Amino acid sequence: MKLTAIVGTNADFSYNRLLLQYMQKHFAQMADIQILEIDQLPPFSVDTPQDMAVWKFKKAVQMADGVIFSTPEYDHSIPAALKSAIEWLSYKSNVLYHKPAMIVGTSYGPQASARAQEHLRQILASPDCDAYTLSGNEMLIGNAAKVFVDNNVTDAQVRQQLEQYFTNFVTFIDTTAEGVSDMAHNQPYLDDAYINFPTGRLSFREVQQIFSTIPFEIDLIDHNDTFSWYSNKPNREHVRYPREIGEGVDECHPPRVLPIVMKIINSFKDGSQDSVSRPLWMHGHRVLIQYYALRDVDGSYLGTIEFTGSVEHILNFFENGAWATDGNTGASKSGADASTGASKHDDAPAVPDATSGASEHDDAASDAKPADAASDTPASTDAPDATSGASEH
Repeated sequence: MKLTAIVGTNADFSYNRLLLQYMQKHFAQMADIQILEIDQLPPFSVDTPQDMAVWKFKKAVQMADGVIFSTPEYDHSIPAALKSAIEWLSYKSNVLYHKPAMIVGTSYGPQASARAQEHLRQILASPDCDAYTLSGNEMLIGNAAKVFVDNNVTDAQVRQQLEQYFTNFVTFIDTTAEGVSDMAHNQPYLDDAYINFPTGRLSFREVQQIFSTIPFEIDLIDHNDTFSWYSNKPNREHVRYPREIGEGVDECHPPRVLPIVMKIINSFKDGSQDSVSRPLWMHGHRVLIQYYALRDVDGSYLGTIEFTGSVEHILNFFENGAWATDGNTGASKSGADASTGASKHDDAPAVPDATSGASEHDDAASDAKPADAASDTPASTDAPDATSGASEH
């Protein structure tokens, strides 16, 4: 089970941070807890575009099975920085929607953060958040300076109460799960129905296994700019998760790549382009990503398809001279270029680069290790995908 834990203050020192660090270590056998800080988030404003810190923060919460909030109490309420962070999670976003949430808190006084926790429950229950909070469980740790010694909880009663609450929370997550899990990768819904095509008939089972077998992965952004489907190919270059389905393009892309992504999609919508291809390095090998406009029979735009696959085996054929002489046609390197088949004496105008689809004069043309279409920096193994923006991790 994967959980995120949010430190509810931007203070340099906080007992609430120590509490989450203790929980991360103490409950390591029950859950993988990732601690999130809010001090790098800009103050929320509807006029402030989200930056990379906000995008990563939202992604971490979205991909978790549950979220833990640890809050101090400022003026009978939660800190302004925590309220701002929740605004980033909830404004035009559904990452908290039906997300199991655990609330804990500690402070110097004997009442701990009781009023702040009650206020936080009200916020999380609001329509814009609509998180699931576990009723009947509270974790109010007062006199923090005496409870925490050498980063450990020394009070046996507090420790026992925390263990019971956390166990209840893990059970709560299991019982409120809405069927979104990694099992969807390997156990799709199948029945015996068939699809009749003009070129033949396929069962749903055959269609499913075709997508699992073809040597490249497919992702689809629909005509409403929503990430709507991905193939369940094993060992994907870009790892996808069921809970990402339904995200808008603006949510599933890092802010720095969104303008370029929208440029590609809009070019498909207005008909000025039908495809874009980009080579890059991933996981230490060469990969080709191709984007195609999905169109109906009448040419209307249905969405954007992304095909991603390793081309190492193809390049190895070429580098080992597989196309040095065409055994079927008798053509040789003296008559045509071995890699493209084009005549050396062809006087045709400059054509797009065969690898990227971009003109050799295109400023975005790739280097030795080409940059991702969605970035002006060299692509790396964790570079975002230009269509979905999701990291392969």
